[in-house]
Amino acid sequence: VTMARSTARLGFITVIVAFILVAVTGDLTARIMTTQQPMKMAAAEALYSSEANAPFSLFTIGTLDGSRSVFQIDLPGVLSFMSTGSTNGVVEGINDLQNKYAQQFGAGDYTPNIPIAYWGFRFMIGFGFLALLFSLIALYRINRNELPKGKWFLPAMISMPFLPLLANSFGWIFTENARQPWAVFGLIKTADGVSPAVGAGSVAFTLVVFTLLYGVLAIIEFGLMLRAIKVGPETFDRPIEDVAVGGDSDRTLTMAY
Repeated sequence: VTMARSTARLGFITVIVAFILVAVTGDLTARIMTTQQPMKMAAAEALYSSEANAPFSLFTIGTLDGSRSVFQIDLPGVLSFMSTGSTNGVVEGINDLQNKYAQQFGAGDYTPNIPIAYWGFRFMIGFGFLALLFSLIALYRINRNELPKGKWFLPAMISMPFLPLLANSFGWIFTENARQPWAVFGLIKTADGVSPAVGAGSVAFTLVVFTLLYGVLAIIEFGLMLRAIKVGPETFDRPIEDVAVGGDSDRTLTMAY
């Protein structure tokens, strides 16, 4: 338990520091993104009309055609601050940008899939905040010697590593979807970036092979982890040489090295 508390404390501190650094770099990146790809930020908020003191919505319901919002719960000025550094900054809306791009680049639909962009952005932030919140609570309780008490803690610890992964994954889903229809904004559309030399069969084969390969490696890794966990840690009265692995006391515990 003492060893677990020490390693857990280090892990929670790492999560907290990493979150702060990601929040700072994310804030800087959001302002650059707003300048270079304003449609992406507008899609992240489902902001259809340009406005100053633009809010950040916690929840939005839009029309089926995706042209406007019907109901939303928002925080005034937060989107403007994220985009421009000022709560009174003007954030361009989806409809205004669509008209602007149609005149600049020609007729076409320059609006990404709004629900995916909107919810991808929120899941990215939400899972990150969950990881931070759990780390703060756990670190506080560890310092008070209150862990690992509580039925919720161990299941939560098992789920904890997935939170940064989910936040990162939804971040990629957001950023790749919200830049559509562009492969390189203003220069090359995604439809024009498809290689004629790479067929659908080649893409499917690559995806299947890599999925199977990493799936097998994940199973092996998970099995080794379970094996090491069942054996338990090395102690002074129970050195690793005396620990039986799979019923054979002469075999060395690979995960110990």
